[in-house]
Amino acid sequence: MKRNTIIIIAAMLLASCLRQEPISLIGDTSFYKNTDQLNAAVVACYNGLHKPMEYEWMLTELRSDNARLYNTATTSTVNTLLFDFDQSRISATNQHVYSYWQAVYHNIARCNAVLSHIDVVDDAHRGQFEGEARFIRAYHYFNLVRLFGPVFIVRDRLTADGAREMVRATIDEVYRLIEEDLTYAARNLPTSYDDANLGRATCWAAKGLLAKVRLTRGQYDTTTRDLLKDIIDHSGHDLMSTYASVFDIANEMNAEIIFTIRYTSGGLGLGNPFGNRFAPQQSGANVINGDGNGYNYPTDNLVGAYSSADTRRDVTLALDYKNENDEIIDRRYVKKYLSPVVVKEDGDRDWPVLRYADILLLYAEVLNELEGPAAAVPYLNKTRERAGLSALSASDFGNKHAMRTALDKERRLELAYENQRWFDLIRTERVVDVMETHWQTENYYSSIIAATGMLTLSDNTLLLPIPQKEIDINQDITQNVGY
Repeated sequence: MKRNTIIIIAAMLLASCLRQEPISLIGDTSFYKNTDQLNAAVVACYNGLHKPMEYEWMLTELRSDNARLYNTATTSTVNTLLFDFDQSRISATNQHVYSYWQAVYHNIARCNAVLSHIDVVDDAHRGQFEGEARFIRAYHYFNLVRLFGPVFIVRDRLTADGAREMVRATIDEVYRLIEEDLTYAARNLPTSYDDANLGRATCWAAKGLLAKVRLTRGQYDTTTRDLLKDIIDHSGHDLMSTYASVFDIANEMNAEIIFTIRYTSGGLGLGNPFGNRFAPQQSGANVINGDGNGYNYPTDNLVGAYSSADTRRDVTLALDYKNENDEIIDRRYVKKYLSPVVVKEDGDRDWPVLRYADILLLYAEVLNELEGPAAAVPYLNKTRERAGLSALSASDFGNKHAMRTALDKERRLELAYENQRWFDLIRTERVVDVMETHWQTENYYSSIIAATGMLTLSDNTLLLPIPQKEIDINQDITQNVGY
């Protein structure tokens, strides 16, 4: 889609016609009259993935043991809000929680607009366009249900009064919608696209996301195994030869990328802001033009988890940088999203959502549960050996638990700063133990604990609060326990 500038601009024009309402978004229906116009509306759904991503790292990586803030003393409003995520002291009035919530429902409304006008599309594109809209909607709801628990299911355009009368669906109901959407997408999306449409969701992306949904639901069964095996055997996706080549700006849509959120620099309003946001604060132009914010600071724990032989560390993060005087400044930062920028926060680098390496490691998880470590270890070794690490054998694992531990570490190192760590900890039911150990052992938190008391995480605070602004609009909405 980076090459398809005309469609991107059309989507931008479409987006400007839409306005936000409580929970959903009411759009101008006069636009949707033919296949070309609905295609622009579908592309608007892809572009609508950008805004939630501005906050998703806060709600995932920053809440995990991968990231923290650099400085404990800063009192700026922006950093104060980020401290809430880092220390699990989030309130229902946190603006970033609401901004994420609003952005996600805004884009769900775009998807619903496509689905409600799908009849204008010619037969050759109808299944694809519907599959794309349902895939993106399912992706959003999958994140919502994991972050907030019961949420609002919105399928149609809402009036303001209708939005105020909605109630939260159960977790089972939300997952039922997600699985219905992804099943449709898996059956109707194409296996690939031409160069002008690279980045659009394929059936393999739908199958991969569906498999992850099933594992999140604890379904380590033959159906999940077969979904993953189908991707491995038939998709044409594969591991790149080196970890660095996965993130090569000149070849972003490579064989390993199954689904990614695409960004385009050049002043279109579609650039990636994360190169600047994750670069060190007050680094000037020494890391990236326009300076950095120092967000998503790598933790001691993560840095220490990489062995000296692991080639992934230096692709994922840097331990320091050189200033204009050629002095080494000891300050870490995330490198995965760096790309040259002329204008600040207008990078070209994509954000991977689903990679082939992820599929291999999920497949290893399922095999371990169904057949044991001997079946899983060859797939664990594929990413280890690509990273320069020695292969392991079945004899290195005495039981399934030992393999689970190895796979957890491998996923952490392989997928660091791709917004996977928090969800993996939730999915494997390890988040409370991991985070409380992290706060107690990461030296950064010692002054915080001394000043405010021990940092703790309970089952009641694993979910984010429903934004207070929604409850102010509809006081019949129930809040999550603990807020």
